Amino acid sequence: MVEAVKKDMTDFLEGAYANRRPSSVDLSVLNEAEKYNVNLSELETLSQKSEEIQDAEDAVKRQEEGWYTLDVKLSDIISTVFDDANYPIFIVQDDLLVYVNKTAQKLMNITSSASVLQHKFLEMVYKEDWNLLANNIGEMLTSHKVLKIRFNYKDGKIQELNLKAIYLSDIEHFSFILVGEKIQSKTTNNNGGLYDEVTGLPCFFLFEDRLQMAILAVREANKTVLANRVAVLAINIDNIKDLRKINFEDAAIKRLADNLVFNLPKTVTVSKGLKYHFWILLSNLKDEFELDYYLRRIKEVLDDGVNDNFMRHELKYSVGCSVFPDVSRTAKELIEHTITAVRKAQEDAGNSIVVRKRKE
Repeated sequence: MVEAVKKDMTDFLEGAYANRRPSSVDLSVLNEAEKYNVNLSELETLSQKSEEIQDAEDAVKRQEEGWYTLDVKLSDIISTVFDDANYPIFIVQDDLLVYVNKTAQKLMNITSSASVLQHKFLEMVYKEDWNLLANNIGEMLTSHKVLKIRFNYKDGKIQELNLKAIYLSDIEHFSFILVGEKIQSKTTNNNGGLYDEVTGLPCFFLFEDRLQMAILAVREANKTVLANRVAVLAINIDNIKDLRKINFEDAAIKRLADNLVFNLPKTVTVSKGLKYHFWILLSNLKDEFELDYYLRRIKEVLDDGVNDNFMRHELKYSVGCSVFPDVSRTAKELIEHTITAVRKAQEDAGNSIVVRKRKE
C-alpha cells in the first residue's frame, strides 16, 4: 500500500510540473501522506532533479543538432579565421581557384592573390600529380584522407604539401577546401637560422661548431687511448640540374636528407651544406672498419635514389671524406681536405667516393 501511495503522489507531482491535471490520481491521497510515512518534500526534490537532468540533456541535444543547421556565411569564416591561419588554405570551385590565404601565398611565393584567383587550380599543381589528386579527391572528401601533393612555385621550384579536403555544400558548383599542415614561423622553425628551411637539417655553421667539439673530445680521449678518430664527409649531387628541370630539386633534397638521417645512427650529424649539398660528421670512430661500415651505408642510400609519387629518380653523386687526426690537426684542415677529396671524386665521375685517411 505504501509503494502504491508513493507512486500516485509521484505521478501527481510530475503532472503538476507539466502543467496538466492527472486524470488517474485521487487528490485526497495527499492527505494520507503522513499516515503512510511518505515525505512529500523528498518526492518534490527528486522530481525537480529529474526535470533538471532532462532539461540539460535536451539543451545538449539542441546544441548538437543546431551545429549542423547553422546558417553561416563562408565569407565570415574567411575574414576572421582563414586569412591569418598559420596553415595554407585553398578553396576550389569546380576547376577554378577562388581563394588562397596569406600563408599559402607566402609559401608559394605568390605576390598577389589576384594573380592566381579564377585561374585553373591544376595550373598550380605539379603536372605529374594531376592524376593522383583526381583519383583520390573523393576519398579525401569522404574519409579525411591526407594526400601529399606537389605545387609549382612561381620561380620554377616545387613545394610539397600534405593536404586534407573539406566538402562544401554548394547546389550549383562542386566546391571544396584544401587545408595544408601547420607552418611554423621562421624564428621557431629555424631556431635563429641554424637549421635549413627545406630539409630541417643543421646548417653548415652549426656543423662546424659540432666538428670543433668532436675534435676536442677526441684529443682529450687520445691522451690515454690512441684509437678514436673523427671523419668528415661532403656529398655533392652531380645531376641536381636534371632534377631542377622537372621541378623536383627541393623535394629530392628533402627526401634524400630524410633517408640519410633514417639510415644512420643518431650519433651521426647530417647537415645541409653551402657549396655541397650535405656534410656528415662521424665522431669517435674506433677503427677503419667502422668508417668503412658508414661509407657503405651512405653509398646504399645514395644508390637507392629518391622517389616521387610515380617513379624513382637516379642520383649521380661525388663524395669526399677525410679523417682526423690522420690527415688533419684542426677542423679547418679537415674540411679543406674533404673538399679536395670531393673534387677528386668529381674528376673520377661515376658515383665515386674518395677517402683521405693518411697524409699525402
